[in-house]
Parts: sequence; C-alpha cells; structure tokens
Amino acid sequence: MPTRYLSILALTMIIIVSCKKENQAPIADFTMNPASGNDETIFMFDASGTADMEDSPEELNIIWDWEGDDHFDTQYGTRKTREHRFKTPGDYLVTLVVKDSRGLTDTLTKPLTVLSSNLPPEIPENPFPADGQTGLAVKLNMKWECTDPDGDIILYTVYFGTSNPPPLYETNHTYLGLDPEKLEYGTKYYWKLDARDIKSNTVEGPTWSFTTIDLKFGSMTDSRDGHIYTTIEVGTDWWMAENLNFASSGSYCYDGDADKCQRYGRLYNWNAAMKACPDGWHLPSKEEFENLIDHFGGADVAGGLLKDYETKFWRDPNTGASNLSGFGALPAGRRYDQGLSAGAGYYAQFYSSTEYQNQEAYNLTLGYDYQSAYIYNYKKVYSISVRCIKD
Repeated sequence: MPTRYLSILALTMIIIVSCKKENQAPIADFTMNPASGNDETIFMFDASGTADMEDSPEELNIIWDWEGDDHFDTQYGTRKTREHRFKTPGDYLVTLVVKDSRGLTDTLTKPLTVLSSNLPPEIPENPFPADGQTGLAVKLNMKWECTDPDGDIILYTVYFGTSNPPPLYETNHTYLGLDPEKLEYGTKYYWKLDARDIKSNTVEGPTWSFTTIDLKFGSMTDSRDGHIYTTIEVGTDWWMAENLNFASSGSYCYDGDADKCQRYGRLYNWNAAMKACPDGWHLPSKEEFENLIDHFGGADVAGGLLKDYETKFWRDPNTGASNLSGFGALPAGRRYDQGLSAGAGYYAQFYSSTEYQNQEAYNLTLGYDYQSAYIYNYKKVYSISVRCIKD
C-alpha cells in the first residue's frame, strides 16, 4: 500500500480515538419499601435504578452500609435487592455505593427512622386526690392508674412539691401509690408522673394539684403541772386536740403502765373528770359534743374525721379515719371499777358533764371498725379519756 494511504489511515484512527468520550462514573439510586417501620419491619432495598453510560445495570457492583457508620455490611456484588431488619430503634443513614467495571463509584445516602415495636405506657390518669381537690388531710395515700399495652413493668419518675412545675421527688418508683411525709395544713401541692417501660419508652403525665385543709391550731399550758397541750378551733369553740394527762385522784394509766399515760393520756372516772380540766376550761356537755359531731357532718361520718390515723395506735381497719378535724382522737380504751383495763387500740371514749342517771353519764364513743360517732350513757365508776373545751 502506498505510503500516502498509510498516513491517511493512521490520521483517521487518531481522529476516531480522540473523538471517544471520557468514561463516566455510574449513578447510584435505590428505593426503600416500606418508607418507615419499626424494629420488627423487614425493609426491602432495591438498587435496580442504578445506571451507567458504559455498563449495563446487571454488570454494576453494589455494596450496602445499613447504619451509615462507614462499616459496610455486605460484600460487592451484582445483586440489586436486599432485605434487612433493624433490631434497634433509632435514626439510620442507609448508604449505597455502586461501582462500574472500570472502578468508578458513586454513593447515595438516605435517612431512615426505625421506631420501636414496643408501645409506650399509657399516660397516667385518675389521680387521687383528684386534680384541684381541696380540704384534704395532711396524711395522704396518693394513687393513680397507668397501664402498658405490652404488659411491661412501669417505672415512674415522681415530681412533687409546693411549686409549679413540681421538683423531682423520686425516681424508679414501681407501684401505683405514694405516701409523702406529713404535709402542711392549708397548703397547695403539685405533682406529676413520667411513666417509663423496660424498653425506655416514656410518656409524660399532666401536672395535678390539691390543697390540704386549713385548720387553726393553738396551745394551752396547764399551770398545775406545766404540761402544754395542742388546741384546735372548731367553729367558735376551742377544744383540746390531745387527751388530758393531769394526775389526780380518780385518774389512772391504762394497765397501770406510765408509758400508756404518755401515749394516751390518763383515764378518769366521772367524778374525777368533772374536776380535771384546768382553769378557763371545762368538761364538755352532751350538747357541746353534739355540736362537735354536727360540725363534722353528723353522726354517720364524724367519727372518721375525729379519729387520728397518723400514730398507728388504732387497730385496723380504722374505718374512715382522716383526722380532717384536727381533733386527733386516740383509742385509749377504758378502765373498769375493779381495775381491769380493756379496749386500747379499739375504742376512744370521752366523758361529758351531762348525767344520764345517778349512776351514769353521757360520753362520746368512737370505734376502730366504724366511722360513726355515738353518744352513749356510761357508768360513772368506769374510767375513760377527757378532752376539755375552753370556757
């Protein structure tokens, strides 16, 4: 072939080669199905949409990183679909890398949020005391209701106090009740619960409030022995809020035990009771006891409001006891005229100045297993408790 033709052929080949385009990197693309789910969902990832100008999709190699942590979870391969389940709820960055036959790559990352299949607890509800309730005792067994749809154990973070929002009171509380320390009279309290299950799913409860009863207390010093008694205002009257404990003829300690006098006060026969109150105070009449009962709702319920329940001296069930009166009646029992003592923990009895017959007088009686308040006649030779009322 003449040299001239060879030169033309070579020039043509150079031109053809120089006109070829530079190799292009592939384009990564994938879909997620479903687009969202939880830790029990099996996700399908499809990279069939990846493309390359030179290589067919079947020839392209891909690799997956499920967590987006730069640690790949598969090997390079031409398979374009994968299934995967995320065992832990959280936010993920699913990453696909596609590589063509000449080693060029492209990367695509998509966010995915995986929820927990374990549902959170329900929001705490039905509190006791009810939200906004007033006139409550200073010793409360607070309660609420809360359930978990998965039956998980629930732990509570309790917020409780006199400010709103309430301060942290207790963490990891496990039961549906709370017995705070003795509260203050006439005070508004706030409380809130956060409920958390064993998978750390947490719900925040509402803020509730309640207000304790506002009672007016005072004190009285018995000039005969220097003993100081707490007093309580009821309507227009002032009552002793403790049992009298002045030693006199005709007064006794339960079972002859001086410690019982310190706990319950002394027991007086009626003749001694009539003279037992200090100057400026007197033994209540039957009518004054009736006024006391009426002030606290009548005979059917007044006993519960008059009974103490903080000292645990009353036997169970101490029915209806709330001491919303501040009267704090204690179950001192009685002493019979032969010297036998009985009824401590079961009954509180208080002499009145009103006689029933020559041998008997009226007394206020409260019991451990009922919330009523009764006025009975009782033998004057028996010894029971005394509460004095101011003249």
